[in-house]
Amino acid sequence: MALTAGEIRLVLERIAKARADAGTGLSCPHCNREGLAVTDRSARPYAEWYHLACAGCGLDETIHVPLGPPVMGDD
Repeated sequence: MALTAGEIRLVLERIAKARADAGTGLSCPHCNREGLAVTDRSARPYAEWYHLACAGCGLDETIHVPLGPPVMGDD
């Protein structure tokens, strides 16, 4: 069950909100059921990887978000 571009955008917004407020629950981008399980498997600073699982609809997907290369500072 692949996520659409709109669903990916929605779930990334929800993940960002949950990271800012630890008490925020996540809902599935497919069925909107609360309790979306998100496992952060990121390899920062190069990429973010999130595994998503929903017991309600059976969603089992991984989202990859490439990040820019680290910027070296002027010392």
